[in-house]
Amino acid sequence: MAVQVLLDVYISVNSVVLSDHGNQVTITDTRAELDATAFGASNKIVAKGIGDGTISMQLFQDFAAGKTHATLQPLLSSSTAVPVEIRPTSAARSATNPATLMQGLLLNYNFLQGQVGELSTITAEFRNGSQTGITYPTS
Repeated sequence: MAVQVLLDVYISVNSVVLSDHGNQVTITDTRAELDATAFGASNKIVAKGIGDGTISMQLFQDFAAGKTHATLQPLLSSSTAVPVEIRPTSAARSATNPATLMQGLLLNYNFLQGQVGELSTITAEFRNGSQTGITYPTS
């Protein structure tokens, strides 16, 4: 059985690679559940509705130019979706290293989080911002 151990995840937000600041990602690709049950049915019937996507990442906060805060903070007030790409490894896209790609809007960004003596980690959550939803390109 092949398993995936996450050691070298590729994280790119608006074409800025933040992999060296990330330590957790969650990708959720969902479809709305629609109740299609009609009168006389003895069991509930569901249909798939439209899709939705969320990419959430935990990053170490860094206020240097081109790093975490400089990349994310301007996106919070913007209504323009930006490319967010996650890959299992930093290697090129392939059948065995597919990308998760989404045009996302940053809806949640906790600027500063942590306790005394701990690393400051932040969570950024991107929601689907285009009709293409989440795609899984291999090239």
